[in-house]
Amino acid sequence: MATVLQVPEGIRRVKPYAYADRNDIEELILPEGVQTIGDWAFHGCKNLKKITFPETLTAIGSVAFADCPSLETVTFPSALKTIGSLAFKGCVSLDHIVVPPSVTDLKGWAFEGCSSLSDITFPKGLPSLEYGVLKDCVALKELTLPDGLLTIKERAFDGCTGLTTLVIPDSVDTIRRGAFYGCINLTDVTVPDSLEVQGSNLFEGCKTLSQIHVTRPNPQVAENLFLSVARFEDKLQAAVGLLSDDLDSPVLKDYLRRYTKQALTLFVDIDNDAMLHKILNFDFLQDNIDRVFDEVFTYANKKGNVKAKAVLMNHRHKSGMSADPTDEFEL
Repeated sequence: MATVLQVPEGIRRVKPYAYADRNDIEELILPEGVQTIGDWAFHGCKNLKKITFPETLTAIGSVAFADCPSLETVTFPSALKTIGSLAFKGCVSLDHIVVPPSVTDLKGWAFEGCSSLSDITFPKGLPSLEYGVLKDCVALKELTLPDGLLTIKERAFDGCTGLTTLVIPDSVDTIRRGAFYGCINLTDVTVPDSLEVQGSNLFEGCKTLSQIHVTRPNPQVAENLFLSVARFEDKLQAAVGLLSDDLDSPVLKDYLRRYTKQALTLFVDIDNDAMLHKILNFDFLQDNIDRVFDEVFTYANKKGNVKAKAVLMNHRHKSGMSADPTDEFEL
């Protein structure tokens, strides 16, 4: 039989650390009238599976339910305004969360390490996704960001390895550095044309990213995004990712003409076959590619990157370049 903790009637605030590290609690019932849950109040309650929140609750404190690995479901009350920093960090059994429209203050790292979280709904008008709010939520494969969102802060999606596509709403005007760090399977991102990037490594760690869509195919918008990225490897990836059939940008093309070899070797290094294939098929780069092709192929061979060599070989055959008789053997 489950051990139920029923907090006494008349309590308006659960004190900090009040029930921390209690392994005997499996179900928690908070009575109507409770307005705030203090910091660390239920931290480390290893067997806590179910919580009943009162409709009077307005604030959940920092680390309040962190490291409760058995917690499976959470239904937030409609009056809730604040979810504190690290509030549900390490709740590895949580798989579904709906943040109610009343929440206007969702603090950093709130759901960090919720490794089973496959679905989360944010309310329309939430102003900011704070630092590391979804860090290491590896089960997230799809995510709809809310209209009205203004800012995505540092490391918000750090380590979200399940994400493959992401559409950033038009309301977002600022993305801070490292927001997508470690999203190693993110292939396709759509960004608004009013975006202001702050920081140098916006797409660092996005090893499979091959397409960056801007909501308007305006060269000036794409160039502003490109110029806001400072780290050399990120600039190469942004330049290739932004260029498409309906975007003609002399700035991006000139940059890739200047650094063709570096771009090709980068995509060999990070095993991004889609991006390697994309750059090899840019008509404006064919002369440059011909000049550096053998060096890049030799580099791929030394790295032992068989997939990259196959992409390079296919390009050689399709483009009619003179074949090197050792290529087939090396594969």
